[in-house]
Order: sequence, then structure tokens, then C-alpha cells
Amino acid sequence: MMTPRQHLDLSESAVLRVLRSLLAAELTAAGRRIRAEEAALWPADLALDESGLGLDSLERLTCAAAVNAFFHLHETGIEDYLLARHTLSGWAEVVRAALAEGVSGLTVTTSGSTGERRPCTHSAARLLAEGAHWAGRFADRRRILALVPAHHIYGFLFTALLPDLLGLPVQDARALAPGRLLREVAPGDLLVGFPTGFSGLLRSIGPAILPADVEAVSSTAPLPAGIHHALRGVGFGRVTEVYGSSETGGIATRIAPEESFRLLPWWRPGEAGSIVDAETGQPVPLPDNAVFDKQGGFHLHGRKDRAVQVGGVNVYPDRIAARLREHPLVADCVVRLDSRLAEPRLKAFAIPAPGAEPQRLAAELEAWCRSALSAPERPVRIDCGPALPVSELGKLTDWEAAA
Repeated sequence: MMTPRQHLDLSESAVLRVLRSLLAAELTAAGRRIRAEEAALWPADLALDESGLGLDSLERLTCAAAVNAFFHLHETGIEDYLLARHTLSGWAEVVRAALAEGVSGLTVTTSGSTGERRPCTHSAARLLAEGAHWAGRFADRRRILALVPAHHIYGFLFTALLPDLLGLPVQDARALAPGRLLREVAPGDLLVGFPTGFSGLLRSIGPAILPADVEAVSSTAPLPAGIHHALRGVGFGRVTEVYGSSETGGIATRIAPEESFRLLPWWRPGEAGSIVDAETGQPVPLPDNAVFDKQGGFHLHGRKDRAVQVGGVNVYPDRIAARLREHPLVADCVVRLDSRLAEPRLKAFAIPAPGAEPQRLAAELEAWCRSALSAPERPVRIDCGPALPVSELGKLTDWEAAA
């Protein structure tokens, strides 16, 4: 039996917001390195050819394929019309025509920071249900300020679907310097961000106090209690933390770091720290170790896959260490997150291979990391020594703590 098609009915501005974000990500992955704040300012009539965005024939095909995959244009048979349109607004018209006819859902992808990007499909019915939930939660907001890309599931829900459901304007705050953002924040605003972005904003605005009735919502990574309290301290009336993933969408929420996460209405607790889709009864494993309480809430105790967050991106220290061990000057190494930094980044400790000088090893590894790893994956500090750092019990430990 075929899944019934639902009508997402996104506005032109919402579709353009997703297209800017999606195309910038695709072109950056292909080596163009387009900054988010640059893409946020692309006009609707931006030409896609050499007179505007400068797409060659292969880039045009790549971007069209990404748009087709995201919006499921193939379900309506009009995906080829993208290649006949030559402006950003022309592509938005094709997307909106497909959505008006009805598609089964949308497909976002994971970041692919270490390994291949994975497609994650969400039904239109579930997207609309989650959008309606957030519309009820934030019904009193007057404007959305976006610090996140609109083509990921969190960004789509909060900067494309939610503002359409509530009829709210959206300002892409990534194109604003912190000082200007502070000047433009107004009562009724909802700032949609992530922990690293909020941390940087807090450092930039210093002791400034926001106007009354401004709220924030954070996702993509656990929001440290210190950042949560600091946001409240500068005047955010409510800070909502959303727990979810690209695969699941929103799972749970809380408004204070001391509280348990509370499941959204379409989930219920499962066995062994999992959750269950209340509609289908299908169990869904959580990416983190979760401990449920008697009231159905839960607390998180680290990721199961040992991923850490750098700049809002999941990276895997163990995998990066394995890649560093492949370098001919490295006998062994360990990679850890340096959480003492204002913006947590990775660091590495390497044992030189026989005959390799520590100073030469550190310099060559740093150059190699810059060319072979993405910015979130790259250790920003590399130390060398004759043996990996271990505790008194012989377990691997932080070398600075050991010292």
C-alpha cells in the first residue's frame, strides 16, 4: 500500500531559505567553500549560470540532484524542470509545484563529517505533526532569528516549517555581526541556534542585556548547563533544549539543565534505554546512553558511538586517531576533545615512529591534518612523547591532567 501524499505547502521564502542552505552545502562539499553568511544574502533572482552563482554543467546536475533528493521531486515527475530553470526563484517554483501536488516526505542527510553522509527520510505527516507541536509551543513568538542551516532537520523544522505555520518573518542571523544582532533583537523574537553558536554569541555580546520577552531554542548537541544559565543571565526569558537527530527529528525537550528530558507526544519509553514510535510501535535506538526515570523522563550519559561535538558537528576521535596512525611518522596516537577551550576542539598526542623527531612529527602532522581533515575533525594542538598517557591504573588518560 502506498504512503498517502501530504501537502507541506511551504511558502516561496521558506523554499528559498532551504535552497540557499542546501546549494551552499553541496557546493562547499565540492570544493567551492561558500560561507553561510554569503549564501544567506543570495537574492531570489540570482542566476545559476556564469552571470550569477557560476554553476558549470556538472555542478548544476549535482545541485539539481540534491534538490530532487531533498524535496522528493521525482514523486511528481517534474524533477527535470529544474534544468530548464536558470534562477534560484525558478527552482523554488518547481519545488513548490511538487509540494502542491503532494510528496510523501523529505530526505535530509547527516553531516558526513567522518564517513559517508547518510540519507534520513521523514514522512510529510510526521513533519507536519512536529511542526504543529512546535507551533503550539511557540505560538506567542513574533519573529525567528536563525543561526542554523535550513537544510538539516532541525533547521528545516524551526526556520522553514515553523515560521510558515505561524506566519512569522525570518531573519538569517548568520549574516549579522554579533553587535548588529544584539541591536536588532526585539521582544517576541525566537533565536534558533546550537551550543557552539550560542557560546560564541555570549562571548561577543559580553555583559549586554537583551530586551524582555526574547527566547532561545537549542539543538544538535547537549547544551552545557553553563551556557544555558549564561543565556538566561543576559535576558533570554526561556531557553528550550531539543534532543533529537537527523534520523528521528525531535525526540524530547526540556527548559532547564537540571530537569529530565520529556518525550514529545509521538514517542514513548522503550526497553534498554530506547524509545518506541507511539504510532507504529517500532522501537528506535537512541544515539546516546539514556537513563529513564519513573515519570518517563530521561537523562543522557554520553554517546554510544563515542562521538563528540565540534562546531555543532559530530566527530569521532577514535576514527581520527586511526587515520593519524596511518602516517609513516606515527607509531601510535590518541585523540581527545579539549573541552577547556572556549570553543571545544580536538587535540592529539602522538608517539613518533623510530627515527622520527618529535618536533618534525608535530609540524608534519599539523600540515597533514589541514589538508586531509575537515575543520571540525582537525586537532588544533598536537603533542608528542615516548608513550601514550595513562593513569595509575594503566588506563588511557588526558595527558595534561596526568601532568
